[in-house]
Amino acid sequence: MPMDFDFAELKTELDRLASSLSLPAGAVLFQCGDPASGVFLVRKGSVRMILDSAERVFPERIVGPGEIVGLPATLTGHYSLSARIAEEAELGYVPAPLVNSLLECSPRLCLLATRVMSAEIARMRSALRDGVQLAVHE
Repeated sequence: MPMDFDFAELKTELDRLASSLSLPAGAVLFQCGDPASGVFLVRKGSVRMILDSAERVFPERIVGPGEIVGLPATLTGHYSLSARIAEEAELGYVPAPLVNSLLECSPRLCLLATRVMSAEIARMRSALRDGVQLAVHE
């Protein structure tokens, strides 16, 4: 993360609520526009985050262990990206209602979640500005 915030507390609390999933490469976690089901914690392996649109340019991103996938969707109600398993992965899964309850009950965790999402926005804006890995996916 580009900022000096400690996200371990948020990850620990989400992991405490998570069930475990093992998925093969190529498995789809969610598609852009799908209703939010929850968040995924990457424990092992990697997840490919892409925007499925021929009209938009979005820097593809591969995330690995320690990353949280799908967090913004728990607040908006739908996924704005698609996520597919890039290499065999072990994940933690927390249903959206549990994520929302956790954030509603803890202002500190809500602030940390906001910082995670803000860091992601900053990272994407920087990549777009610098022309890093720009690709159009159909």
